Amino acid sequence: MRTEEQKARRKAKSIEYVQKYRQTHRKELIARQQDYYQSLRIEVLTYYGGSKLACVKCGFSNPNALCIDHINNDGANHRRLLGISTGYETILWLFREGFPEGFQTLCCNCNTIKKRLADNKIKSLPGIGGL
Repeated sequence: MRTEEQKARRKAKSIEYVQKYRQTHRKELIARQQDYYQSLRIEVLTYYGGSKLACVKCGFSNPNALCIDHINNDGANHRRLLGISTGYETILWLFREGFPEGFQTLCCNCNTIKKRLADNKIKSLPGIGGL
C-alpha cells in the first residue's frame, strides 16, 4: 500500500508529465480540438436543419454561414439562464442534452431578417414573408 507521501509525489509527477506533454504537443492538441468542434458543429447544424446541412428557410448550405436559432426568440434569456456565452458552448450544450426541441438551423441572412422582424425594425419582405 502506498503512503500519502508516495501518492502526492506520484500525483505531482503525473501533473508535470501532462503539462510537459501539452506544451510539447500544443499545435497538435489545438488542431484536434478544432476538428472535434467542427465535426460536432456540423452534426448539430445537420440535425436542426432537418437532416440536411442547410438553412431550414432558404436552403443555403455553406456551413460557415449557418447558425443555431432559438425558434421562440428567447436565445438571450436561455443563454443567460445556462451561463452560456459562446457559440461553442451552445453547440456543446445542444449535443450533451440530446438535441432538445426549440431550435433550428438558419443562415445568417435569415436569422438577421427574423430578428429584425421580431424587433419590428422592418416589415415583411417580398418573397420572404414572416420568418
